[in-house]
Amino acid sequence: MSLLNEIGSMFSGQDAQRIAAGNGNFQDPNSPDTQQFQNALPQADQGQLAQVFGQSAQQMNPQEYAEHITPGAGGTNPLAGIGRGGLATIASTLMQHLTGSGLAGGLLGRITGLNTTNPQQMDENQVAALSRYTQQNHPDIFGRVAAQIGQQKPDLLHSFLGKAGLAIGAAALARHFMGRSQA
Repeated sequence: MSLLNEIGSMFSGQDAQRIAAGNGNFQDPNSPDTQQFQNALPQADQGQLAQVFGQSAQQMNPQEYAEHITPGAGGTNPLAGIGRGGLATIASTLMQHLTGSGLAGGLLGRITGLNTTNPQQMDENQVAALSRYTQQNHPDIFGRVAAQIGQQKPDLLHSFLGKAGLAIGAAALARHFMGRSQA
């Protein structure tokens, strides 16, 4: 099934317009909008998702993302509730894509707060530091990471992207679908 068909089945006309306008409810990880979006991701084309999430990473305010992902900043700690397995999944996916792009060398010296490049040894603060770095410096890689997490472990996407990242990504996908369906 193509991404357009999946998004089309995910959103009805008014829902697509509401989400495309940036008015989806992505505040709550259990909201119907979040759940529908996460349910559609495993069947979507990973390349198209990576492109959408990469563009979304460029649109995300780096300060807002830092406040979302950094434990204790802004009164949040989204990585605390995902457990060691979820933390290792995010860390290993980030490292896999950074390594695959030839960017893993020298990370310890470039990223404040990163004490290891072994995903199994990273704590919440180190995963947050690696996530911030990737979102700010390599949005295309961040997009590939978000697409992979969204397809393999969609329940982790809210913790990784935050409500703003999910809203931007869902709006972009809805606009893309609406543009194609009207053509």
